[in-house]
Amino acid sequence: MRSICQVIIVLLAMLYGISISAQEDSELITVDLELKGPSLGQKPPGDTPELFAPGIISRDDYFEHSAAIYSPDMKEVYWSGKPKGARYFEISFIKEINGKWTMPEIVFSHKDYSFDNPVFSSDGNQLFFDSRGDIWFVERIGNIWSEAVQVSPIINTNSSEAIRSITQNGSIYFTRYNANASREGTKHEMYVSRKIDGNYTEPVKLGKIINSDNVRELGLFVAPDESYMIIESSNEDKTSVKLNMHYRMSDGSWSERIKLNLGWGLFPSVSPDGKYLFYMSREGINWVNTSFINELKPNLLR
Repeated sequence: MRSICQVIIVLLAMLYGISISAQEDSELITVDLELKGPSLGQKPPGDTPELFAPGIISRDDYFEHSAAIYSPDMKEVYWSGKPKGARYFEISFIKEINGKWTMPEIVFSHKDYSFDNPVFSSDGNQLFFDSRGDIWFVERIGNIWSEAVQVSPIINTNSSEAIRSITQNGSIYFTRYNANASREGTKHEMYVSRKIDGNYTEPVKLGKIINSDNVRELGLFVAPDESYMIIESSNEDKTSVKLNMHYRMSDGSWSERIKLNLGWGLFPSVSPDGKYLFYMSREGINWVNTSFINELKPNLLR
């Protein structure tokens, strides 16, 4: 069986033009992609979005369904998606070990339901995700993850909740499905639950500037210090999906929406070093330099 796996690995290496080194059975198999550092050795993008890790993470035979989510130490990348034609989403990851990146590996999957939207805690010791209409998380135990458990019932209800972003102080931003909303496009509403003394507080629905009445908001990234957010908005049939900026004003309110000229985009996420925005595009997972965050900042905040 091991020899068969090695043959498959060699064929993959030939396909992607990479060299491989097989480790012991208990270790991940690493690949020498000539990719080093937090951006997998790729040339960093400028102001024009580019496809991230084509053929490795963004693949033609795969439907990506998240951004590329880095661990705080920039040594791991997680993302969700599914093979073309499959029904349920799964979460995969790639990891840097001694300067070499492992081959992509599925870490959470099931034949009867999806795993989606991975999000790291600020210290990297917890990984949150969506499954079966609730928000779950696992905790890091050495080099493995614990069994998944649900977050507080104050967040998970009989409605459907989905994780969006976690701040430095542990606050969880998430969406909740409101079946009683007057319009289909506004049934997903944004909430925040603060973490105080280890417990989550009663979720608060974000205001009209965020939960608008005329478009559908779903994906969301909030800066670790909550100084800005990047939000996804679309018309009801999702033929037009755009990313937008809001900034936290000095009085604690959020600024008016500023549209980003990045084309079609879902599930925004900024890398822990603040240098790159990752998001799902029609082609796969895109990334772009985040210089626009300071450039678009309102004069009152400069």
